[in-house]
Amino acid sequence: MQRNIWCGLKLSAIIFILLLDLTCTRQIALLIIDVQNCFLPGGSLAVTEGDQVIPVINNIRSEYKADISLVVLSQDWHCSDHISFASQHKGAGQVIQLSYDKSGSLCDENNSCTEVAYNLTQHLWPDHCVINTPSANFSHNLTHEPSDLVVRKGYNCKVDSYSAFYDNGGFRHTELHDKLKEAGIDALIITGLARDYCVYYTAMASKTLGYETYVVLDATRPVTKETGDSAVADMKSKGNIKC
Repeated sequence: MQRNIWCGLKLSAIIFILLLDLTCTRQIALLIIDVQNCFLPGGSLAVTEGDQVIPVINNIRSEYKADISLVVLSQDWHCSDHISFASQHKGAGQVIQLSYDKSGSLCDENNSCTEVAYNLTQHLWPDHCVINTPSANFSHNLTHEPSDLVVRKGYNCKVDSYSAFYDNGGFRHTELHDKLKEAGIDALIITGLARDYCVYYTAMASKTLGYETYVVLDATRPVTKETGDSAVADMKSKGNIKC
């Protein structure tokens, strides 16, 4: 069966169609991407209206609890001198280029890299979601149960990680794919922040890994409208999504 990304705007309509299609044949996981204080109003990297995804996500959990086999929360988890922080690149623009050797180690003053194997474009961000700080905590308004699986990402100081499955270079994987397979999951409902970065990269990785992939747009918000629209258009072109 072809694996598609499906994208919906109206919660009631999408969930009805989604569950009508999936519940008899699929094991479904709800994936909540990075609903953390750093990305909410008042946070250091606040997404406009980011807090408005929370009641939508909570409603999905409560209304369709019987149909969801597993809930996963991804958590951005950065060291204080993370490579993606603008504070670590004084005088640089908003975007820099990073080089890595074949083992995925950053080419810098500590690693001359006799051979560059990978070049990554890195957007620079304000310091955010630093390990063991309130900034990295999940919103207290987000429903969070003991049975939820928490998957941390971005803890490698030298490479960023938008996708909840693996870092931006594909050098190292999180435990997410293995845990989903252990639970027999074959369909994902993806929600959270931000639509144009971590949600987008997670959805595209999900499709590549073979999951039936559903993105609930009401339960996401973009960093900017322009990049958010671009992300949705790209998911449409590559995944036959319906919006």
